[in-house]
Amino acid sequence: MRILLALGAVCLAALSAPAQQPQAKTANSLVRFQISLKQKLFLAGESIELEVAMLNNSGGPLTFRPEDGWLEFTVWSMLKPTGEGNPVARLRPVTVEETFTVKHTDAARTTVNLTPGFDMRRPGLYRVTASMVYRGATAPVTAEPVTFNVVPGFKLTEHVFGLPPRADSDAPPEARKYLLQQLTLTEPREMRLYLAVTDVSEATIIRQLKLGRMAGSNKPPTQLDRLSNLHVLHQTENGRHFVHSIVSPRGDLLVRETHESIGSQPTLLLDDEGVVTVKGGARRARPDDISPAKLQLTPAETRAKQ
Repeated sequence: MRILLALGAVCLAALSAPAQQPQAKTANSLVRFQISLKQKLFLAGESIELEVAMLNNSGGPLTFRPEDGWLEFTVWSMLKPTGEGNPVARLRPVTVEETFTVKHTDAARTTVNLTPGFDMRRPGLYRVTASMVYRGATAPVTAEPVTFNVVPGFKLTEHVFGLPPRADSDAPPEARKYLLQQLTLTEPREMRLYLAVTDVSEATIIRQLKLGRMAGSNKPPTQLDRLSNLHVLHQTENGRHFVHSIVSPRGDLLVRETHESIGSQPTLLLDDEGVVTVKGGARRARPDDISPAKLQLTPAETRAKQ
């Protein structure tokens, strides 16, 4: 988690932005405080990244520490856009894990993930309220609430597989499922591809990963390798590039690499030994690549590390 410190004049403009950046009801406070979301639709289990911004006009520096409990969130399940709704069960505190100091007239921004802190598995409308306290404040400062929807994705592919037990366990193998889904956003306007690792019933989401933007209506090819990793090859927005992602049975993104459609379109190839490779096209290095070095393991070594 990164704290971004900025000059007050710059952040004041951001805090005074149009309606898409909600205004905090803190006119009489010496610290202005707001929360915002970059998108309004999420899949169950997806990381809900909430931006927190403040502008310090208190007359002196303010220091914020994790142990001070200076930031508080409440999530409400809404039956309609207005009203308070019903509070969502809190799983654990949502905190900023760094100590930082904001000078007078300076500003700070950071992002927190709401998903581990609240039970938001059910589709529906949710509202987030937030408050903060600081040294010398007579009452908590509240931010204008923000709303979002948790929606079901469009299911593209599913694979059921068995997860071997840990090396030191006598438990039987656990049945799990890979669930490839598509979500179409209106703000921003784009299609995104997600991969979830769930139990067989899909009631428990072990991990929900965003694989990236996608183009076209074709279903991305998928293959399970001999280690039960799932390989996905999806077409990106420019049409010529394809992203090869490899996800482990525990929901870790092991590999991400890009291939360009030159001469032939990239495809996934499964050999007789259960090894999956990309055939066709040409590999294109990108800064956000994830190295495949982690996959150079035998099945026994992989189980020992799980």
